Amino acid sequence: MRTTAHRIVLPVAALALAATGCTKGTGDAAAKGHAAAEVCGGFAKEPRVASALEAIGGKGVRLTSDRSEPDRIVSELRKAARTPQSGKARRAGIPFCTLEVAGDEKNVLDVTLREALAVPAGDTSKDLVTAYATGRLATSSDLFASIYFTCRMPAPAHAIVLDAELERADENEADHPGIRDEQITLANAAARHVAAELGCEDTGLVAGVPEKVK
Repeated sequence: MRTTAHRIVLPVAALALAATGCTKGTGDAAAKGHAAAEVCGGFAKEPRVASALEAIGGKGVRLTSDRSEPDRIVSELRKAARTPQSGKARRAGIPFCTLEVAGDEKNVLDVTLREALAVPAGDTSKDLVTAYATGRLATSSDLFASIYFTCRMPAPAHAIVLDAELERADENEADHPGIRDEQITLANAAARHVAAELGCEDTGLVAGVPEKVK
């Protein structure tokens, strides 16, 4: 009888320990990550930009950016400014900032940069997007924002056109008035961050929150 009781008690104790361990692990996972102003090299550290990111990701939510490749962006775009790239290579976006909610891995948004083949016509889908005054062409829609800008690096590099694209995850339900302004603010901040790393001149990118084109 004692043996049987002993066998019953051990699994119960083990289950209790496992439950405690799981609870602690969940708490630890939720505590990881970074504040909006700290992710992806601090591109959103300016208060108005951090507020835009919190409006999309959630106030006070901790974020992770493990699948981001900011160093690769700088390397690849420097190479692109020195050596002409194929159309396929220029169309391939490089993840500057891929954000998830710490703990549950819920996707928030992706910001990629690529060398563009050309700047699209300014009236493309004008009824579906909101245009902004930054770079050469800047637009924002319900889940997407894009900024085309010129980057002139020091010689012997040649001027290239870059496209910073922000895509908000389908599962992110932050739809509200002003979401397009917040998306373009983040795309613009990312573009300015990368442009500074590359030493770009004549970008036409504005500081802070871009204004709507009337």
